[in-house]
Amino acid sequence: MTVSDPRRNVRTRGKQPCLLLLTAFVVVSPGLRQDFSQETVKRLAAEAQQYEARGEWQKAVDAYQAILRIRPNSLEALNSLGVLFVREKKFDEGIRYYERALALRPREFPLNLNLGIACIKAERYRRAQRPLERAVQAQPMNAQAQELLAVALVGQDNYSAAVPHLESVARLAPNDLTAAYMLVRTYMELKQFRRALDAFRRLEALDPHSPWIHVLSGQAYDGLGDPTRALREFELARSALPEDATVRFSLGFLDWKLRHFDDAIRELRATVTLDPHFDRARFYLADSLLAERQAQEAAQLLEGYVRLAPHDVRARTDLGKAYRQLGRNQEALEQLNEAIRLDPNRPEAHYLIAETYRQLGDSAKAGEEFALTQQLQAQKRQAAETLFEASGSRGDPARRLGLMSSGRETPPAVVASH
Repeated sequence: MTVSDPRRNVRTRGKQPCLLLLTAFVVVSPGLRQDFSQETVKRLAAEAQQYEARGEWQKAVDAYQAILRIRPNSLEALNSLGVLFVREKKFDEGIRYYERALALRPREFPLNLNLGIACIKAERYRRAQRPLERAVQAQPMNAQAQELLAVALVGQDNYSAAVPHLESVARLAPNDLTAAYMLVRTYMELKQFRRALDAFRRLEALDPHSPWIHVLSGQAYDGLGDPTRALREFELARSALPEDATVRFSLGFLDWKLRHFDDAIRELRATVTLDPHFDRARFYLADSLLAERQAQEAAQLLEGYVRLAPHDVRARTDLGKAYRQLGRNQEALEQLNEAIRLDPNRPEAHYLIAETYRQLGDSAKAGEEFALTQQLQAQKRQAAETLFEASGSRGDPARRLGLMSSGRETPPAVVASH
């Protein structure tokens, strides 16, 4: 039997830890480390995309954040995180990721576009303006950037600045229905009713069966002082949309304006039935009822309206008028004096106060109020009220059709990998 040399065994055993120690301290070359990190980033990016496709939002976020721990300046990861958070309506987080990316590449078109989209969705229109201006500067022929910048400006009520961008979209993307509606509406906000009517031809070609063409046409004709033609347009709209509160209100308002009070009452009653929260419809319904000496119902409507809008001078004046018709003179004076407190130069309120004092037998006060009424009437220079002003945003097809809301889905731009 051969006996092994104990020294040899010791030497052999001694070699094993030395080899392990050397292996543990192998230095990876910089090129090899870069290859490892690049492969890891590729793997994480692929996993993140798979998670997104499966709707596993948090896992996708974790994967992109893992990429940032390896490559803090990855534009692709920063942009993707911005997209993910904005889709979840976590706008603050999404905006922060876009801004981090833009700090690295301030003029990068997709990043500026995506930041603008995020701010618009969050209804931060002023904050959206600057990145969208940079996007337009980078790609002036990009219709989406022009349109989004117009939305940001319209959101700030800066219609005059929005018009050139919407006109650019009309040239760059002539089939863009959203921009066409926005352009017409913007012309109308600027009271450029002729230009609005001219723009209808293109809009009619794009959306020939839309009742909203008649809605906008009716508003424009009313703005031009042609309520009869406006009425015809709204009758066409009603035939297509009989259950739409805005259309029925438009007809009722124009009948009120033309002093067709029976027709106005019918349309405005339908409006309030369709939409009990349409407060302006309740006001014009009450005013029409007053014209027809139906003071009891008018007073009930106006009492509710005044509770919601205590600073509305016209409503206070009408409520005073209703109380006068009902013989409730002291209550009438309370409402009329409040109307004058809110607007001291309102001649109708002074006239009604004068009539009320005359009925109460106070000729001195009545005389003072009559004299003041004549003075104010001589000074009065008030433009006729239009349907466009009365309906406000309710008459805006872009909003009514969901074309301009903050929740409108705009696909994010893709940032190339860097």
